[in-house]
Amino acid sequence: MSRRLLRREDFDFGEAASAAVVSDSARFVLPAPALAGGGEPLVRPDGAPLLDGQGHAIEGRGFAWIDPDDQSWEVVRGDGDGAILFSPMTEAVAEAISARIAELADSPEQLSVDDLRAVIAFAIAQPGVRAAGATTRAYVAAAMIPAPGATSEVGLHRRRADQVCRAVRVPGAGAFAGPAASPQLFENGAVLVKHGDSVRLVQTASFEATYRFLDGRPARASELPIQDPRS
Repeated sequence: MSRRLLRREDFDFGEAASAAVVSDSARFVLPAPALAGGGEPLVRPDGAPLLDGQGHAIEGRGFAWIDPDDQSWEVVRGDGDGAILFSPMTEAVAEAISARIAELADSPEQLSVDDLRAVIAFAIAQPGVRAAGATTRAYVAAAMIPAPGATSEVGLHRRRADQVCRAVRVPGAGAFAGPAASPQLFENGAVLVKHGDSVRLVQTASFEATYRFLDGRPARASELPIQDPRS
């Protein structure tokens, strides 16, 4: 049986239909370097193209991997403008990831495609880490603050607490065609989060580990408005 495929236009993020949340919890930021030759072709292992949220083939070269949280393909281009976010994150795990990066290269800007693959495999094997998602350096600069001891780009960061998101809960199972390079999959409900102009699916456990309501309470998916399109 095919999964229902949901898109951002299926959801209402207006104030009356969604909840206000913020996420100032810790993440590890790894800027993706400019890769030799631009990186690899942005295709699946079988050669099939990776697609954006509108179903268009993603062109160019870079680096692609599967985010274990959503079982979706993530992509950074090989031009040096991308970044990888690992979450949830603790200081101890951030130190371990930094040490692994240092074992692979003298500088994060010298990491190769194989090195990036090794860092991701190491990071997602660490206690508590659920997600390895793609973003851009521009997003990191605008939305995140380095923690004490981090460089301006690499290491432990927190998202700015003044950036309010809107969230709704979707029950059941399905897939969401969002910013990843393939639909994000969910089995037992998930949360849709709108941050600025971007809408992304967040697995329930990851949402509850990284978001809170504006009054400071931990955000619980059970307290969010439910929207169940295409059910």
